[in-house]
Amino acid sequence: MLWTVIALIVLGIGAMVVEIFLPAGGILGIAGLGSYVAGIVLTFRHFDSMVGYVLLAVTVVAAPVVLALTFKIFPRTFMGKRLILSGGQQRDEGYTSYTSERYDDLVGMEGVALTRLRPSGMVRIGDGKYSVVTGGEMIDSGETVRVSVVEGSRIVVRKVGTEA
Repeated sequence: MLWTVIALIVLGIGAMVVEIFLPAGGILGIAGLGSYVAGIVLTFRHFDSMVGYVLLAVTVVAAPVVLALTFKIFPRTFMGKRLILSGGQQRDEGYTSYTSERYDDLVGMEGVALTRLRPSGMVRIGDGKYSVVTGGEMIDSGETVRVSVVEGSRIVVRKVGTEA
């Protein structure tokens, strides 16, 4: 009977860990929790209550430890190496987003606010219309603005004459 209880608890904790890495709509997690609870209940029914409390305490401590170890060890496993991106995608290595390359040349250019910028809105720069944000200030429609920063697809403008 003791081995049945231990098997149920280990199976329950294992199923909950597998649910984290293999989403099954909660089915594995619920089944694991049910197995875990069944093991604890069987311990209290067939053994002394002191044994039940000790096993409950051990498993309550062991479950988070097993989970933490799983997260620590998983990236080094065969499957973890294939699922987890190991390196970054740095710009100097040739990785760029389409939008950041497209907007980088706007820095320093001037345009006209097509809408009231409070703090976001539309600006015409050259022949293009762009969605922009200000540094926090409100700019009325028709005001002249200058692009101060481009961060990816985020274009930050300032009113001409107020740049620091």
